Amino acid sequence: MRRAFDAVDARGDEDAAAHRATGSKSRAAVLVPLFVPTTTANRDADVEGGKDAVTRGDAGVDGGRGRGDGIEVLLCVRASTMRSHAGEVAFPGGKFDAGTDASDVETALRESREEVGLRETDVEVIGRLPTIMSRHMVSVRPIVGIVRDGFEVTETSEEEVAETFTAPLEMFLRRENHRHDDWSWPGAPRAIRVHYFDHEGRQIWGLTAAILIQVARRVYGREPEFQEKTDERVSVWDVYSVKGETKIGRSAL
Repeated sequence: MRRAFDAVDARGDEDAAAHRATGSKSRAAVLVPLFVPTTTANRDADVEGGKDAVTRGDAGVDGGRGRGDGIEVLLCVRASTMRSHAGEVAFPGGKFDAGTDASDVETALRESREEVGLRETDVEVIGRLPTIMSRHMVSVRPIVGIVRDGFEVTETSEEEVAETFTAPLEMFLRRENHRHDDWSWPGAPRAIRVHYFDHEGRQIWGLTAAILIQVARRVYGREPEFQEKTDERVSVWDVYSVKGETKIGRSAL
């Protein structure tokens, strides 16, 4: 699974450069916390270690077994009192603190500890995705981690988190409970595709959905059952800014 993601590099200068490339004046990091069943984790380790116990093929860590391997992602519902994204589903994470954080990994882990009580000893960081721009023009780095077996959320920040829940990672590749809109991003020359997933009465959409689609693609080694980008091949991963002007076309995804 680790080979599916960009390497984790704690060098702050490289993280800073990646955010500057988006043209954003603000940067943040989020943690994508995955609960991986022991059998799946062991099978994946065998593959990465060069053993022949499993043939992954196009199904990634699923080993060709089809749907429902038990990998889940921990998500938060933001408190209704938050100034931005109130009541929305999100990952634990937040703004980079120049006085505290040396890297995006440190930002994601610090915010996760503050918001949902997930400490460094509770999660193994396995990789990251490229930076992605939020609709408030914040450059966000997704950090992917595997949560230790047995962890449960027992403490949350009441000011920031209304509730936590888990969702199956593979649902973000499925057509069921999925829809999309093609949005005219403020100031952008072309519309972008925004995805929505319904799960147990909650709506997972926007940046969170876009990140989860990419994480699921890499973990399972296959494409989603729906069209990820617009007919002009545009998604939120393609948005960047030049001197405050929104541009399209940065992403290599």
